[in-house]
Amino acid sequence: MVATAVSGLSRLYAAMSVPRTILMLTVLLGLGAYVYFVELPKARQDAEKPTILTFEKEAVDTLTLTYPEREISLQQTAAGEWNLTAPIQVKADDTTVNNMLTALGDEEVTRSLTPQEPTDLALYGLAQPPVVVRLVLQDGTALPKMSIGKDTPVGFSVYVQKEGDPRLHLTRQAFRLGLTKGVKELRDKTVLPFERDRVTQLAIDTSETSIVLAKTDAGWTFEHPAPYAVDASAIQTYLSTLEGIRAEDFVEQPSLDLSAFGLDPAQLIVSLRLGEDATRTLAVGDEKSADAGTTQRYLKRDDGETLYLARAGLLKDLSKSVADFRDKAVVSIPEGKISQVVVMRQGGAGFTLSRGEENVWEIDRTSEGTLKTATLGQFVADLRELRGFEIAVDNPEDLSLYGLADPAVTLVATDETGEKLATVFLGQTTQEETEKHFAMPAGGETVFTLRDYVFSRFDKNPEDFWEKPEPEEQGEEPLPVSGPDTAEESPLKEESLE
Repeated sequence: MVATAVSGLSRLYAAMSVPRTILMLTVLLGLGAYVYFVELPKARQDAEKPTILTFEKEAVDTLTLTYPEREISLQQTAAGEWNLTAPIQVKADDTTVNNMLTALGDEEVTRSLTPQEPTDLALYGLAQPPVVVRLVLQDGTALPKMSIGKDTPVGFSVYVQKEGDPRLHLTRQAFRLGLTKGVKELRDKTVLPFERDRVTQLAIDTSETSIVLAKTDAGWTFEHPAPYAVDASAIQTYLSTLEGIRAEDFVEQPSLDLSAFGLDPAQLIVSLRLGEDATRTLAVGDEKSADAGTTQRYLKRDDGETLYLARAGLLKDLSKSVADFRDKAVVSIPEGKISQVVVMRQGGAGFTLSRGEENVWEIDRTSEGTLKTATLGQFVADLRELRGFEIAVDNPEDLSLYGLADPAVTLVATDETGEKLATVFLGQTTQEETEKHFAMPAGGETVFTLRDYVFSRFDKNPEDFWEKPEPEEQGEEPLPVSGPDTAEESPLKEESLE
């Protein structure tokens, strides 16, 4: 009987599965038909949409943009760079020009129509078009001149007509906007072009200071005013700032004397020596009021008459002192060299960190909880590359001014043979109600200032390296229960039984 019931249910399920299968097949067939008859033709149609011009960017020799009030010509060099050839002859902004060529080659025609009368061109802004584009390829082939008219009444489109084609084409309004450029927009805005790897000398001169740094086989060094150690990263940051200067405006062949722009004498002059002979020099002058209450600053290279206007804050960025370029490493110990660090504290418990098996750091003081080995390792890593924030003083006469006559913390690092690698003194003082921190290596001549958080990394007690256990929660005392069964009433119960 059970077998009969099971057999009946199987037949019923099979009967129900047939319509479901048919439904699924119907849905799949419908989806396939939609893709085949709708999506694929649409994709083919999109792929076959005509573009306004067909050419290869690399093959273009000249690009001419004609506007009602001006004409701009550009030419591509053999190296693939662009130059403005009219109305002035200067380097062009390669990115801007290449973006325009990309727009010309990719812009699609959304619709085409034929005007009834040629005189109707004025209705479309094509009798005197706002923009006319002409391309000549490197083999001498001139592509059809393209005139861009005015916008359509609706639809954010623009009318375009190609030379030799009576039809009008519609493209996006953004197409015309992208081709409407001024000379300033098309000019290269790099103020001081140079190759960073070729820089062998950097000189900074103001009315108050003169700094000269030179690159040698051993790295960067001071040539003037003294042979201090140099922070190579500070040099790279400064060169990066020079590379990033961009002009916001230009003054061509100024008729005024350079003193009118604060350039004779200049407020600051930066000179770069490139290789053996080549040099680049940039002079920084006065501020000039700009739009919306902002200010700009005059700049001039030594190899041309053009003046550049850049952001006013540039003078501050380029005005560096000797201390800005000095190496501020208090100590620098190779990784893995330290085997032991002895920490002595002013009026506090000292301790010793030692590198144990598998380079796991240990401390000679025990405390309640779990040892924070990662914190021990970070302590040693911070010491190995301890850097100051600023140069406080060279050859100090009175160490007590910096809390170093009796240091708050003394750190002694040794290697596995017991040879001393470095000894560092850390001090703290209060100056004008502000706590300040300093560092000085033993045998050194320079006191460095430390940021507060750096000093706090070394201002540790042994127990700071232990993770305290969580306090155990105390159970709550049960509340007394009143009633005939409490302990106070039990004797009465016994008496009643007697």
